[in-house]
Amino acid sequence: MPNDPTMKRLCDFYIRWVATIGALYCIVPTLIWFAVLFLSVPFRSVYVLRLILAVGIGGPLAGFSNRAGLRFWLIKHGSSDGPATVLDGILIGAACGMGTVLVPPLTSLIASHHLQQARSLIIVLWLVGMAVGCLIGGTLAAIGRRHIRGGKPVKGE
Repeated sequence: MPNDPTMKRLCDFYIRWVATIGALYCIVPTLIWFAVLFLSVPFRSVYVLRLILAVGIGGPLAGFSNRAGLRFWLIKHGSSDGPATVLDGILIGAACGMGTVLVPPLTSLIASHHLQQARSLIIVLWLVGMAVGCLIGGTLAAIGRRHIRGGKPVKGE
């Protein structure tokens, strides 16, 4: 399976669009969260501010985090200490997951009537984001180990 051209193309695609994919990991769940919020509770204008901050700051931060994580993994993979391991992918994925869910939950503190619930939400979402990042990072590292050599996608063998 190391010569599977479909997986090589997927690796190339992920490397090319890593920042966009990271931003979407933040923006799409945030938009869903706010859509449910707008439909289930009475409207407050602060919700619009929260949405703008979560998407406007959280999305670019998530894209940067994802791009940096991939670069760290590729640097390790192409170094003399390489190839990068799945454990490297898991740890870097946890950091990327934290970067992805850092800002949107924090917006729940803005003009909140329930600070204790907001704090609990933040902690839970950060832990879930790190766990999901571990899973995704480990999976991508396992795939990347087979199809990426020396920090660059393998160009056919």
